[in-house]
Amino acid sequence: MTKRTTPTKTRPSRAIRAKAAKDTTGSAPGDLPEDAALDAFGLDSGTVLAAFAPKPLTPAVDTPDPAAAEEGEEEQTPSAPSRAGAQPTAPRAPAPAEPAQMPAAQASPVRHQEVATRAVSAASNAPGPCTIIVRRDVRERFRHYQTATRAQTGTEPTNAVVVKRAFLHAHKHNLWAQLREDVRHRQQPAQQEDEDPLGLFGDVPARRVDRGGVKHGVQQSFRPSPQELAVYDSHAAAHGFDNRSDFLDAVLEVFLPPLPARRLPR
Repeated sequence: MTKRTTPTKTRPSRAIRAKAAKDTTGSAPGDLPEDAALDAFGLDSGTVLAAFAPKPLTPAVDTPDPAAAEEGEEEQTPSAPSRAGAQPTAPRAPAPAEPAQMPAAQASPVRHQEVATRAVSAASNAPGPCTIIVRRDVRERFRHYQTATRAQTGTEPTNAVVVKRAFLHAHKHNLWAQLREDVRHRQQPAQQEDEDPLGLFGDVPARRVDRGGVKHGVQQSFRPSPQELAVYDSHAAAHGFDNRSDFLDAVLEVFLPPLPARRLPR
């Protein structure tokens, strides 16, 4: 009689059980067949085959640029003329370019020098005090002219302005020869005792025979500028006047109006 033997069942290893649990889905078509020899090394044949399996080619996708995407969206946006019933509009003219601002011109050194020269000349031409000797009646007429001018115009001229107006009046009418003769006759009045028919002593224009200019003269102050004073002195010397006082006294004498007639007391 032959004894039936039952084959001994062997339990699979842990690696094989894990493999069997993972490979329940089967192999995908096109994949390489599993290699049973890899089980001997305790490796997962599915993992190894997946690592060496050829990957399908996929088209490269470029990453869109945000700025390009925005421009594309603006270009794809339908414009006003493409809408139904919309009238085409004329293209907008570009805005006119603003004129370039020219840099401010810098003042040239010559301009600065001219301004500095004018400032220096103005400072050097500042008026200063001056005093002359005039006759008493000229002094009274001087004050009367200022008072009458204020009553007519509302403004009283200064002493320097009155002297300047008198000089300009004589210069305009070229009265220098007449003024010089008036001064000469006033300084040398002809008296009977001074008659010299033979001309023994000759004429002495610079000699004074009357001390009235010193005895009866009064002071008249004004504030001329150095330039005005230089003009007065140059004309006095050019036309034969002895000094500044005689020259301006004669100029004021011919310019100032006479005093009003005084009423006699009743």
